[in-house]
Amino acid sequence: MELNNLERKLFEEIEEIEIIDAHEHLPPEEERLKLKVDIFTLFSHYTHYDLLNAGMKEEEYKSLFNHDIPLEKRWKTFSPFWEKIRYTSYSKAVILAVKKFYGVFEINEKTYKLISERIKEKNKKGIYENVLRKACNIKTCLTQCGRTDLKSDLLKPVMPLVYGMEKKEDLINPPFEKNKNISIKTLNDYLESLKRYILRIKKEGVVGLKMVCLPYGKPDRKKAESIFKKIISGYEIFEPKWPDFPDSNPLKDYVVDFAIKFAGEQNLVIAVHTGYWGDFRKLNPTHMIPILQRHPEVKFDIYHCGYPYMREALMLGKGFPNVYLNFCWVHIISQKFAQIALDEVIDLIPVNKIIAFGGDYSIPVEKVYGHLVMAKEDVVKVFARRIKETHLKKEEAINIIKRWFFENPSILYNLKRSENEKN
Repeated sequence: MELNNLERKLFEEIEEIEIIDAHEHLPPEEERLKLKVDIFTLFSHYTHYDLLNAGMKEEEYKSLFNHDIPLEKRWKTFSPFWEKIRYTSYSKAVILAVKKFYGVFEINEKTYKLISERIKEKNKKGIYENVLRKACNIKTCLTQCGRTDLKSDLLKPVMPLVYGMEKKEDLINPPFEKNKNISIKTLNDYLESLKRYILRIKKEGVVGLKMVCLPYGKPDRKKAESIFKKIISGYEIFEPKWPDFPDSNPLKDYVVDFAIKFAGEQNLVIAVHTGYWGDFRKLNPTHMIPILQRHPEVKFDIYHCGYPYMREALMLGKGFPNVYLNFCWVHIISQKFAQIALDEVIDLIPVNKIIAFGGDYSIPVEKVYGHLVMAKEDVVKVFARRIKETHLKKEEAINIIKRWFFENPSILYNLKRSENEKN
């Protein structure tokens, strides 16, 4: 992105800021190192959906990662679709990563083999350190990868708040119950198991629990028990295919509310997926309002700024002291949108309630760098205009940016305290 002189100076200054990456799906480094890698590793995760939207078939997409197929043949499958998606924000993160780590400025017929060779060369122990700490200046990534044994002080775990409750097996043998001698026959048994799970993972270093923003109903214990009994007797609730989310029901309504309250008592943050994904009509941030009203003592981190429901999400931050707004994922959805939202946030919301960045990637760790560059571009674009129009002094802008990228997520997720406890 083209930056003017003031924007460029701001960008250079904030390059020194240490970063808290406030949302990832990064697994332990060893999981990346187990994989065969090449250029198409960089087109896993979100670019998957751009490729499908451009007309690629799912079978063609899967073939890109089949190393039994020659690289040249896979490139021929990919190339026509690359020309269609190369201008999206998802793709920009790839291009920036390739330039930074593999010294190649174009992804095309002449360079894809060279990029593949260099990815293989660098896919070795220390890749997380090189990408996240050295290139990005990231102190900590909050990562949700379904496990707590992350084996690195770079990664801090976030885990699911609740798991599926649609089938009998989900309830009598929940995946979060480690003690397989426990017999779960009643709703009370299930809730006690859920409490043990939350207490256990907190001891294992978890700092937050993630939920999905659905139109939950008011919790009703009697209705929840009725559904619980039906399910353990063999009744199954319809479970839609990914990427849709199961609708709520009285059991889920009650369990989610119970888990939020208990997690809040343990001083754990509730991270909330809102907006974009599948049938995004179900994920409007306003669905959270009754929950926020019932749990004013619990801190909620509203992910993705609600995209495409930006103003609804912003109003949660404006109207509820316990709501924080997280721009994770946003910059690679649309940089234009991110800048509009960031600009409006300054007018609306206290500066201590904004979190500027979360890469939201898993295997292609290099793209975290690309996303972070885009996030910094968006932030400096907004603040440079504010400085030029004399709304802010440069020093004030830098202080706010430091808050957004480091201090706010550190305070919200008690990262400094958890480090002291560890030491």
